[in-house]
Amino acid sequence: MLKDLNLIGGMTNKDWLDQVHDEMRANGITQGQLADMANYSRSHLNQLLGRKKPLNDKARLELSLALRALTGQNNLDVCIDYLGVTFKTHDYEELINELFQISPTHFNLHDGAHYGYSATLICGEIKIMLSPYQDVDAEDYNPKDDSGTMVELKGQGCRYVESYLRSQNRTWYDFLEACIKLDCHFTRLDLAINDRNGLLDVSTLIEKCDRDEFSSRFRGFRDNRTKQWHASGRTLYLGSPQSEVNFCIYDKAFEQHQKHPEIAIEDQPIRTRFEVRLRRERAATAVEHLLATHDPEQVVFGIINQYLCFLTPSHKPKSEWALDPRWAAFIGNNRDKLRLSTNPEPLNYDHITRWLRKQVAPSLKMLQVIDQYNNTNELKAIIDSGKLTQRHWDVIHHFQHQRNGIMTDSKHREKSKKSDYADQSK
Repeated sequence: MLKDLNLIGGMTNKDWLDQVHDEMRANGITQGQLADMANYSRSHLNQLLGRKKPLNDKARLELSLALRALTGQNNLDVCIDYLGVTFKTHDYEELINELFQISPTHFNLHDGAHYGYSATLICGEIKIMLSPYQDVDAEDYNPKDDSGTMVELKGQGCRYVESYLRSQNRTWYDFLEACIKLDCHFTRLDLAINDRNGLLDVSTLIEKCDRDEFSSRFRGFRDNRTKQWHASGRTLYLGSPQSEVNFCIYDKAFEQHQKHPEIAIEDQPIRTRFEVRLRRERAATAVEHLLATHDPEQVVFGIINQYLCFLTPSHKPKSEWALDPRWAAFIGNNRDKLRLSTNPEPLNYDHITRWLRKQVAPSLKMLQVIDQYNNTNELKAIIDSGKLTQRHWDVIHHFQHQRNGIMTDSKHREKSKKSDYADQSK
């Protein structure tokens, strides 16, 4: 299905209907099947497709969603985009072995950390924060001073862990179960819904909030606009960032274009992202439900439906307003169930090479030709003068020892030398 078939604007009715007919032929979909899925009578659908009745925006959206359901093209997926989890233990080697199933020697120790911890172990995008080991039997032991160990996985860290999970034939459910077996406490969990077709338009949602065409348990909302050159992106926040539940809906395509300008906004794979951000007890409860049901759709939309819905205004009282059709499609009408996706992404090697090819390669080629003409080595001198940071060496070491930017262990895991942060009792 073409990228914008389910969008209301940007295409004439004639062109849109031509695409619908092409899609139906390509997938063997009959008018009867489409009518049943869209909850239309067959005669009414026949008149719409035959251009005998005017085709309005609502009908285009409903038919697009019905087609998407019949062809199995979800264009939505849900992923874990942040995970914060703490452990009482100081035995970080055990944590690494049990959670990530790789050798602790792959991690580099860095001074300093966030959240009151003292040092950080880093492997690619995985961060493990450490606090000094304390003897619980000592007379001066104070549990408030003992932070144990924390694993923090931000967005790229989650994608990086998925590379390990896939190579080990494991899932997020296996990883979360391993955390629980190690007596953990979940401090934060972000579940992100990726909208690859722009079903949710952030600007439209902000306008509906301004017109009070929504219902929410949150006390208010705020929006933000970010501009860069000719483009801009919008973000809608609902709920306080400090509360146990808050939502963030933003233009993911614009955000990624800012990070990787070599990829045009329209070519970005994800259009809009809806993040459900959970802290403390709500994070722990969500993990519990995920493991009990293995149904991320039930978990994430159970939370969304409890806190938010967008409406279509009418002459009736607001309590009787119907759901906005796009919102209805987003929360589950006429589409397949969502699965917890894994989209592994190793260290940013691909981004580096893509940027080099598009932005730098012509200049490098020019210098190479000039060197040939002048019998000089200016290009080599420039490269030799470059200073590699620890981040650069991390990338080099990863691609030196393994495939695709993740370190996999073919041999028995080595035991690393215990540091001052390790549990010396083991």
